[in-house]
Amino acid sequence: MIFLLSLFTLLQFNTVIAIDNDLSGKWINEDKTRVLEFTQNSGIYEAIILKAEDNSLIGKKQITGLKKVGTSYKGTLHVIKKNKEMDCTVTIKNTNTIEIKGSYGPVSKSQKWHRQKQ
Repeated sequence: MIFLLSLFTLLQFNTVIAIDNDLSGKWINEDKTRVLEFTQNSGIYEAIILKAEDNSLIGKKQITGLKKVGTSYKGTLHVIKKNKEMDCTVTIKNTNTIEIKGSYGPVSKSQKWHRQKQ
């Protein structure tokens, strides 16, 4: 009986870890002006803009090449209107919150995003 309970607890814990490490899905920024959809192919994520104040941005790739490095994901953030790219780090805070950090040289900016409810 104790063995089965331990096994059940372990399986639940592993399921939580798998969910916490998955960026796939729709994420909305704190001021609710942008929605990104993260998709994954062979362990590499990208994020496409689904909602933005400027409709010309919809459908464009905001983040590409995100690969797991330690406890975060690292890739490229595309600043589309300025035609620039910067380093990007995405850190999963919990199942429903991530932090996206863009860095260009010594300057960086972070923003929290929340999983959008279906």
